[in-house]
Amino acid sequence: MGLLWGVLLYMDFRQQEGRIAEAILTEYFLRLGYYVFVPLAAQGPVDLVVVDPETREVVLLDAKKDRKRTKGWQGRAPNHRIHRMRKPIQKKLGVRLAYVNLDDRTVHIVPSLDMPCPPEPDAE
Repeated sequence: MGLLWGVLLYMDFRQQEGRIAEAILTEYFLRLGYYVFVPLAAQGPVDLVVVDPETREVVLLDAKKDRKRTKGWQGRAPNHRIHRMRKPIQKKLGVRLAYVNLDDRTVHIVPSLDMPCPPEPDAE
């Protein structure tokens, strides 16, 4: 907890990990030479907007902490990535999910950057 201008600030552990994932993702794309933009809103369907300077492709990303299952589940092997579902607004916008491993700083993007991720206007 912290105190800023007389206002009590609190960020729980999951929020802290989410911010760390966003920072690692920002660094990842900056090192690849992309232009990186962070939305002003604290909450929203997009955590990061990146632009490839060569192709001018705009990529919308939602950062997620990469988590693996510790035990097998529904026939899946242990250490299988836990995939999240995109929200309907994220589907409509064509947002990609970026799974960020906080320990080794690896990034896994779904769908990958070499695959199209067109907006789904009828997503609900």
